[in-house]
Amino acid sequence: MSSKIRASTLQEEKEVVVDPDSGRRYYKGKFLGKGGFARCYELTDVKTKDVFAGKIVPKSLLVKPHQREKMSMEISIHRSLNHQHVVGFHGYFEDSENVYVLLEICRRRVICASQTF
Repeated sequence: MSSKIRASTLQEEKEVVVDPDSGRRYYKGKFLGKGGFARCYELTDVKTKDVFAGKIVPKSLLVKPHQREKMSMEISIHRSLNHQHVVGFHGYFEDSENVYVLLEICRRRVICASQTF
């Protein structure tokens, strides 16, 4: 099997997450971490190739009203913030099983001595 065929086969095997409202599709990539309710993965927009940190919360964990309210408040707070030291919010959507929050992906990087704060 040639490397081109192998690469395209791997691309097709990736799990795809679809925003039912906009139709946007995202490849679910590398696992980044987990918290109390959510698991975080790299989500790559299939069309633009933009990469996000996708916080994925199963609806099965949001059965009590206060849990849904907590999720709504988190989205509302993220949506209202715009600060260089707070991870950026890019949107959210849900399907029948999960709520997806698209956040700025933070890569580890070295800060140069010439950068000012």
